Amino acid sequence: MKKRILIITFVFLIIIVGVIIKLNSEMETVAKAFHLEHSLKGNNIILITDSISPNGKFKYYEYQFDNGGFGKSRVFWSVIKNNDNKNDLNIGLIPDGFKITGWNINNELILKKWNPSYKTNQLTELKSGIKMNGVKITLAE
Repeated sequence: MKKRILIITFVFLIIIVGVIIKLNSEMETVAKAFHLEHSLKGNNIILITDSISPNGKFKYYEYQFDNGGFGKSRVFWSVIKNNDNKNDLNIGLIPDGFKITGWNINNELILKKWNPSYKTNQLTELKSGIKMNGVKITLAE
């Protein structure tokens, strides 16, 4: 009898471990899907603004997502190379706390500090002169 209970318990534990592994892999898939949604090919993307740099090499996008019955998402900004094959906005995503305001005549991207209405755990410090995705950044006062 004890042997039977031990075998049933062992099988039950194996099933639980299998379910946990399956759930973990599903969560990884959801996380990957979230990061892939920052794409110009996405069905739910709403472009607000796009602007090409004065030299034509880069383009920035201001966009948000249509979340169906949940309304629209927050606004995102991303800068990528101005190339027909570039659709991944995630690679040039501007960090929380900053927004793009435009270009200057030196092909530098002008960012302004911005206090989002949502809580963010990551605070990024940017300084004028650094490069982000190949574009030189200038911080507006």
